[in-house]
Amino acid sequence: MALLPPAELNQIIRDVQEIIRDVTVNVDIKYRQYTGNDFYNPQDQYYNSPYTDTSGVSAIRGLVTRNELDRIGGGIQIGDTKFVIMQSGVSNVLSTSDLVVESGSTYNVVKITFDSLGIVYTVFGRKS
Repeated sequence: MALLPPAELNQIIRDVQEIIRDVTVNVDIKYRQYTGNDFYNPQDQYYNSPYTDTSGVSAIRGLVTRNELDRIGGGIQIGDTKFVIMQSGVSNVLSTSDLVVESGSTYNVVKITFDSLGIVYTVFGRKS
């Protein structure tokens, strides 16, 4: 005797497949935090970058789904990319002025959420 009727079991399987469909685990990203220190250095004759790099951050990458859009609300769009990173992986407070660089693609951070325990950030980015 099965614990669940076949129809319910099949629905659970479809739900799980939809959740993990567009997820890539263990993606190396470079999180670039905005400092605002973009001043001209006359001695070296160049502008310093207003970003500091946090390299070697490991993340889980996925696409925003309709369910997430309904649950999270404004600021994100279907097709945005989400990166789940450990809070201990970045040293400063994250903001929407920051950038995520992954495999040569740059994403503008449009929204940041965190879990109730404060262990992980979910960073929503849009390709620039």
